[in-house]
Amino acid sequence: MRKLTNLLFFTALASQLGNTNCGQAIRDPGYDLWCGNDLCAWKIVRGEIKRVPTWHEGDSGVELVGIDTAIAQLSPLDSADGQCRDLPDGKRQCTSPDNVCLEFSLLANIDEAAVVDLNIDVFGDGSVEYTQRLPLAKWQRVAFKIVIGQPFAGVRFELAKTGGGVAQLANIGAELADNCDGLPVIEPGPAPLGSPCADASDCTSGICGMSESPIPFPGVAGFLAPVNVCLGCSPTQNCTGKVCGVGEATSPVRAQETVCVPFNGKQLGDSCFWFNECASNFCVGGVCSTCKDDSSCNGETCGEAWPDTVFSAWVCSPNAGVRQTGEPCASAADCASALCNGTERKQCDDGRSCVTAAQCPFKDGLKNGPCTTVGIQGGICQ
Repeated sequence: MRKLTNLLFFTALASQLGNTNCGQAIRDPGYDLWCGNDLCAWKIVRGEIKRVPTWHEGDSGVELVGIDTAIAQLSPLDSADGQCRDLPDGKRQCTSPDNVCLEFSLLANIDEAAVVDLNIDVFGDGSVEYTQRLPLAKWQRVAFKIVIGQPFAGVRFELAKTGGGVAQLANIGAELADNCDGLPVIEPGPAPLGSPCADASDCTSGICGMSESPIPFPGVAGFLAPVNVCLGCSPTQNCTGKVCGVGEATSPVRAQETVCVPFNGKQLGDSCFWFNECASNFCVGGVCSTCKDDSSCNGETCGEAWPDTVFSAWVCSPNAGVRQTGEPCASAADCASALCNGTERKQCDDGRSCVTAAQCPFKDGLKNGPCTTVGIQGGICQ
């Protein structure tokens, strides 16, 4: 683990922006650290925190209480940020691949009995690639720059305190910067499944290729076109007794995993790549379905069960109330009884299954997109 010792101060934003909010890499860098009694965007990893006043009236800070406390925030920052921009005609223009220069800054009140570290976890996979120790300060602005090598998507910032002293922080920000020449480069370790890659050596799995799933880091596509991701399997690398299909989406900054899954093991409404992942043998638009066109429906019409989403199961006579007891359904409206017994299907805008919005890819303002109830998964009419 390397530590950056020289402190540097404020610089201008890079002029070409990508998957950030106007160059900001984390949410709520100014006076919005708190939302009521809770932190707005930072999450408590361990220990205890409390709200404290700062040098400025109305600008509350956070105190890391106890001898082992940490808060963290996951950012969608990726290796195209600061190097790609959208043009008026809808196209995307990118410069040559380069490292990402970032300035991290905050107001700090740290005494000699406390130790506070900024931990940088590239990919947000739990592996800390870089640590910067914060200096002692009395409500002073502290700022320094870091450089992250490419390719990568997603960075988890963690502020961790040990010791019994006072550690109070406010106005925590991170933004794209210039003039990082000569600083050590944080080299991302082997990437987890669903992360961008240039070749097989970038991946923990040793497989780098095209994903069938939508990717949540579109900037990298223009930066490393065509974009490849780390895969757990590929059509040319056999999954003995299984099919190379879609697995879980383990992070909002990564694509759904490509892994070996059982043949015909998925239910109506599950995500899929290939027909033989589904019990029905129909995979339409990335979702296990009961039909692919009208020829599959014995005189009925094949259509979208969930018309308000791009990623929908397809069924015969959707929402027409004609399915009988024991027949598959994707919503209560499919059944003559209006009773469809199954699991509520909630998904993000890219079709991945979710329970809360925190599992969904980031959108404008560095906030997660919605996790929306679309229908029923694996349903059977009652």
